[in-house]
Amino acid sequence: MAKALTIYGRIISPYVAALVLASKRKGFNYELMMPKGGIKSPAYYKLNPFAKVPVLKDGTTTLYESAVILEYLDAKSKIKKLIPESAAAGSQTRLIAAVANEYVLRPAIKIVQHKRGTSKEPVDIKTVFQDLEKGLNALERVLVKGPFAAGSRFSLADCVASPILLFTTAATNWYDISDIIGKRPKLKKYWAAIQKNKLAKPVLKDMTAMFNLMTAGKLPPWSAVQ
Repeated sequence: MAKALTIYGRIISPYVAALVLASKRKGFNYELMMPKGGIKSPAYYKLNPFAKVPVLKDGTTTLYESAVILEYLDAKSKIKKLIPESAAAGSQTRLIAAVANEYVLRPAIKIVQHKRGTSKEPVDIKTVFQDLEKGLNALERVLVKGPFAAGSRFSLADCVASPILLFTTAATNWYDISDIIGKRPKLKKYWAAIQKNKLAKPVLKDMTAMFNLMTAGKLPPWSAVQ
């Protein structure tokens, strides 16, 4: 059996969850853990000078930045490719992931930080929600009609978009918004389907459980010793 990959982080992070989904899809053995001493430890700074998650260790290879790691995981094996080979389909898949990351997840993170009182700068929450709506509108436009985000097969777009939608819906529930996806037909259909997908369902379930711990104030800080 091949040696397991090590993914540093927690499943509550959509960036981390994306790597877990990719590893599952590709059939890689992996271990998900927080680094000993937390993300502020000297040992972890050697892995990632920005002291963020995720980090991937694969033998002598160490990588940070989730987009780079996802590309690495897909290139590591030709089985069940996450990124289509054609220029058009591959670019569309990457575009969906980029829109979800840049324009949906960023405001969703600001919403969580504002609610928890951990924002490092003043937040105009009304503007943040407006940005989130714009991001969801953009995601609706770039989604491809089909059972998955980029069409007929599970892809990089699903690895990225499905955890982000879970995080976003959970975050906006704090503001008594039960349906942030609203009247966006492609996005609504996609979200309903991916929650039932046999690959994504357990990952989204684990994210929800950890999000509930955070809501209850029972999730240790990222810098905590593990």
